[in-house]
Amino acid sequence: MSIVSDTPEEAARCVCGSCPSKPDELRSFYCARGKSSSTVLHRGCLCGECDVQIDYDLMTEYYCEVGAAV
Repeated sequence: MSIVSDTPEEAARCVCGSCPSKPDELRSFYCARGKSSSTVLHRGCLCGECDVQIDYDLMTEYYCEVGAAV
C-alpha cells in the first residue's frame, strides 16, 4: 500500500499529466496508484516539482516506472 493518499484532492495536485516521460495512457498519479504497464521513456521527470511529493517527503523519481511510494 502506498504512503500517498489516493484521494481526489491529492490526485488533483498531481503533475504526472504534464510530465514529458508520462506513458501514453489515461492513468496517472503513479506515486499513489503504482507503476505503468507501458514502457517509460526517460525524457525528464516532474516528480521533484510535484506538491504531493514535497508534502509527503518523497525522494524517488519516475514513479511511473518504479511504482507507488511505500
